[in-house]
Amino acid sequence: MKKVHSIIIAFLFSVSAFYNANAQATGQKITMSKTPTFIMPDGSVLPADKLDSVSRSWGDGNMTFMKKTADDEKGIIYLVRETAQMKEESRRRQEASKLAYDAMLNKPAPDFELKDLQGNSWSLKALRGKVVVLNFWFTTCAPCIQEMPDLNELVKTYENRNVVFLGLTFNDAARVNRFLQNHSFTYTLLPGSGEVDKKYHIASWPISIVIDKEGNIQKLVSSMPNIREELAGAIDALR
Repeated sequence: MKKVHSIIIAFLFSVSAFYNANAQATGQKITMSKTPTFIMPDGSVLPADKLDSVSRSWGDGNMTFMKKTADDEKGIIYLVRETAQMKEESRRRQEASKLAYDAMLNKPAPDFELKDLQGNSWSLKALRGKVVVLNFWFTTCAPCIQEMPDLNELVKTYENRNVVFLGLTFNDAARVNRFLQNHSFTYTLLPGSGEVDKKYHIASWPISIVIDKEGNIQKLVSSMPNIREELAGAIDALR
């Protein structure tokens, strides 16, 4: 952790963490848009250059980073000393999430109806006969932002080819519009997806889901370096 703007953290958001407006960190490189403020368990502010020493004193792998939704745009990060119980709960959540995802494959995708930023309504039922690609994301998710250029390229590749790309976020429309002032994401964006996230058992972000023309889930993909190739392969297999 030698540079404040390039902290070794990646956020694995559990369902329970999301609905309590916080998140656990796991271990992937992310880039902060502003200098973060680190808050210790006792409420004191920790200088960024002291992160290494605290991490060593707490023991390898025992430092967890948490964020509250209300503090997303302020760059406030809370430090938590992770216990064995917390690690076990995290492992169980991940296992439960994987089982839920596996159970969804080749099954009908849960229907939903959401409005885009222009007020147009979108539902899966109305998109039967088309391949649909969903991306679950949110505005301060670094891995989500990192994969957006590849996702934007997918939109270009399949333009006018009967493929629909929808980006679902639990953030509200106002926050998404602020995000778009500094970022490009060319999926059709559907804010306020919290209830839909529950239907799809979304427990970490980003997640992409490919749905066939009959409305069945054919692929679920988490963030990865070759995300564009993975999704393109799944799309091509269905066209």
